[in-house]
Amino acid sequence: MASSLHLYSGQMNPDSRLLHLPQSSRYAVSAALYLASVPAEGFHMVGKIAARIGLSPSYLAKILQRLALKGILESRRGAKGGYRLSRPAAEFTLSEIVGASHNMDKGEMACMIEARACDCETPCAMHDFVANAEDLLWRRLDGSTLATFVISPFKSGEKK
Repeated sequence: MASSLHLYSGQMNPDSRLLHLPQSSRYAVSAALYLASVPAEGFHMVGKIAARIGLSPSYLAKILQRLALKGILESRRGAKGGYRLSRPAAEFTLSEIVGASHNMDKGEMACMIEARACDCETPCAMHDFVANAEDLLWRRLDGSTLATFVISPFKSGEKK
């Protein structure tokens, strides 16, 4: 599990996902990992966070605002403003961050093998397999804290 979420060039490794997480969720986890790896006392500007993890500042700003509204981040306006984690990294589960980063719809899901929506009432041949894998993924995300994955290429001030 740990190797599938470690940072790769500032973001989660795109080649090691079993199921697709929305881009906003991957970026939210990347930003949270960055914030977990820098001093907790200060606030960090969106532009700096975006530059360090290689994302668009305008898109990242929307994600960080959503995380702040959900209580994951604290925000402050002004010259010394920006974002920081609202609690220590060890107190956040990855499922909390992923869930806060987008609207969770546990209903219909796109079918992997047919051009239609797939749900429990009209399942495809792979529905149970994918639903079980998704359930396992959520249980693993719920059982893993943000602190577990901080390997911090950012602490030294250099991006690896």
